[in-house]
Amino acid sequence: MHVVEDEEKKREICINLTRKFTDDEEYLQKELANSFSRVACLALTIEHMSGKLVNES
Repeated sequence: MHVVEDEEKKREICINLTRKFTDDEEYLQKELANSFSRVACLALTIEHMSGKLVNES
């Protein structure tokens, strides 16, 4: 896990996450203007993932 340092990548993550919950563009721009400087984004890199086959019948 590491901190995302790239400002454009952080902005893209925030925009995509906000649009998942609302389509209000005015709300998005207001939140970016007021709160973006206090945002910390963490990126998780998966090294290994396992699973099992499930029979859902």
